[in-house]
Amino acid sequence: MRPKIFRCESCKRYTLLNTCKVCRKKTENPKPAKYSADDKFGKYRRIAKKTNK
Repeated sequence: MRPKIFRCESCKRYTLLNTCKVCRKKTENPKPAKYSADDKFGKYRRIAKKTNK
């Protein structure tokens, strides 16, 4: 089983833990979601992206 790498959004550091050791915030997966040409929810994601800007 491979360890997953995470990234802290506040201090931009990479770690293998679910929380950052430096700033104690939750880490996230740095990889983007897989692309699918048959995306069922793409329309809703694009609408949400437009309204959040």
